[in-house]
Amino acid sequence: MVRRVITRSQRLLVASLTALLLCLAVAQAVAQTVNFSPATLSFSPAGPYSVPRDAAVGSQVASAQAVATASGISCALIETAMVNGTEISAGSGIYQTSVSGIGVSFYVVNGSSQTLITSTGGGYTSGTIGAPGTGPLPGIEAIMVVTGQVVSGYSLSSLPSVSVTFTPTGSCSWSTGIANTLASSANNSAVIPITCTVTTPSVSVSLPTVSLSALSAVGTAAGDTAFPIGLTCASGANVYITLSDVTTPANTSSLLTLAPDSTAQGIKLRILNSAGPVAFGPDSAVAGTTHQWFVGASSTVNGIPLTVQYYRDDTTPSGNGPATLTAGSVHAQATFTMSYQ
Repeated sequence: MVRRVITRSQRLLVASLTALLLCLAVAQAVAQTVNFSPATLSFSPAGPYSVPRDAAVGSQVASAQAVATASGISCALIETAMVNGTEISAGSGIYQTSVSGIGVSFYVVNGSSQTLITSTGGGYTSGTIGAPGTGPLPGIEAIMVVTGQVVSGYSLSSLPSVSVTFTPTGSCSWSTGIANTLASSANNSAVIPITCTVTTPSVSVSLPTVSLSALSAVGTAAGDTAFPIGLTCASGANVYITLSDVTTPANTSSLLTLAPDSTAQGIKLRILNSAGPVAFGPDSAVAGTTHQWFVGASSTVNGIPLTVQYYRDDTTPSGNGPATLTAGSVHAQATFTMSYQ
């Protein structure tokens, strides 16, 4: 009879091989990974950002993109994404930053397809993604946008981030989702609104005295008097302006209403720019305001030349009947609102 004797060293070798096999099994179980490159959404161009103060909402300031790559994933996946931040309005997909007037939107990017991530329904959830093995997965794009009038004196010290999770679905040996959180950053992130300095914030214009005969016919004008609005502008914006009627704020015609202390009748005032009579609009800097007009690129603008004149009108101040031309004093007031887009 032959007895097999296992020595202590052999027992240690068997134990070591068993431990090695266990380690390999554990390593195989956790080998599935998803990496984003870059790991941080760094906006390009980098700051500081010079943004026209009244740029249209939605105007793009900068963008960043990260691509996702799977490693060793043989299961189908479901992708979910949620932005860590506060939307400027529910479902808008635009998230607040530390600068008033600047927000960030995040998109899931799959080839040429982009899907905005909103808070609606708890964020983004994909359909089933076929097992990627070692290969590409949908990435993330961040876009910095204008959300309203840009306020000076702040920097982008606080930016939203996005959390992305890929969870296996169907028949799979593992169930824990693979999560990544992508911070967004902006180097040298000062935001500087582009504006003009108005060098003539208050303009007083004295019109000459004219005879009634110069205004005898309805539609005639007299007493043309030039005056400027002085500006000093930084380059990088388009300059717009709106004139508003102080006495009749809802006025959208090209005739300025006389103030109540005026004694003349049958007369109004008309203001002209280089293109002709200016129609009045609301006191607003919002892009597209009624009767807002384009002055020029801020790099070329150093003032706005205007002319005011008497105009023979055919209605009473209340606008309910023909006016009798009557000599007297003429007083009126208009305001101007600059817009930088």
